[in-house]
Order: sequence, then structure tokens, then C-alpha cells
Amino acid sequence: MAQASARAEGPPARGGRSRNRRGEGARLRADLIEAAARLLASSGDAEGLTLRAVAREVGIAAPSIYRHFSDKNELVEAVVADRFERLDAALVQAMAAAGDPAEALWACCGAYCRFGLEYPGHYQVLFSASLRLDPSARPNERPGQRVFGRLVAAVQACVDAGVARPGDPFAIAVNLWVALHGIVSLRTSRPNHAWPPVDTLVDAALSGQVGLAARTR
Repeated sequence: MAQASARAEGPPARGGRSRNRRGEGARLRADLIEAAARLLASSGDAEGLTLRAVAREVGIAAPSIYRHFSDKNELVEAVVADRFERLDAALVQAMAAAGDPAEALWACCGAYCRFGLEYPGHYQVLFSASLRLDPSARPNERPGQRVFGRLVAAVQACVDAGVARPGDPFAIAVNLWVALHGIVSLRTSRPNHAWPPVDTLVDAALSGQVGLAARTR
């Protein structure tokens, strides 16, 4: 099952690769990130990932990886950062057409859940406990900080507009993220359970954690 979802979350592996021409280093770097992402989505964590496997997936010699990444941890960090950027882009796109703060927050939460459910392997990688990310990184430089900041800002806008219950937007956003993560994780790990529709669960999270009126019936 995990291997099938991983194949669905990225392009197929390449059988071989010619030497990059001048200026194509960025393309190889992107290919390495995509290859590592496919392998990580398949395995579920970074523990068993090897640079040799990534090189084989791309169709290059393993030493070529070191022109772009100093070690496996740096490559994994690049994968996580890339996937969080994609998640953030999905949130921004969903919120762009919102007409008011409540609608924007609802769109943000719905897009978050859709991303996680459409790309379950990659979503698991984002929050895998086995990722050896740099503990010395400043908070605003850590992968996912922009996504969480987006959620905090959306909650803040609802509080300022008087459509959410008064409270600390940061604390509210933390609880809301926990709820959204639970929706994605439980539906992914227990797909055969009789879950209510995702929109209903998002409504419940927003009602319980933020105080917004339900949009679904």
C-alpha cells in the first residue's frame, strides 16, 4: 500500500541519465529531491534511506550527489522543506478567493487536509519523528514554520474581526493544527473506518477550537 501511494505522489524513476550540461546543476538537485521524496514516501521515514538508493533512482553515480548535498540529512531536510513549501502554496491558493476572515481560515484548513490526504506518504515524511533535522535552526527557519504562521495569521484575522472567540491566536492555532493533523493521520491510517466527510470534521475543529459557526450540515 505504501509503495503504491509513493508512486502516485511523484513521477516514475528514471532509468539512466546523461551528464548535465553547464547550468543544469539545479535540475539535478531538483531531481535528487524528487527521487528522495519518492523513496521517503514509500518507507515512511528517513532511517532506511541511502544516498546510493537515491542515486540509483535518478540514474547517476552516488558521488555526484555530494555536489549538491553534503550528506543524507541535508538531502532529507531539502525534501521536507520542499514539501512544506508545496503545502504552503496550496494554502495560499485556497485562501486567495476567500471573501472574509472566517472563509479564509476555513479554506486554509480544508486545503491542509486535502493536501495530507492526497499525498499521504509525503505528509507522513513532514512529521516523521525519525527525521534528523537541525535542532540549532532558529524557529523561523525550521521547515513548516511558514505553514504554521499562515494558520496563526488566519486565526488572528478571525479574532480581530470578532468572528472567533477571544483568545491567544497562537494557542488557538496550536490546538487547531493538532485537530487537523488528527483528521489527516487517522483517516490515512484507518481508511476503512466510517469517517464523516472531511468538511464535517473541519467544521467541528473550527467550531470547537476557534468558535466559528459550522458551514456544513
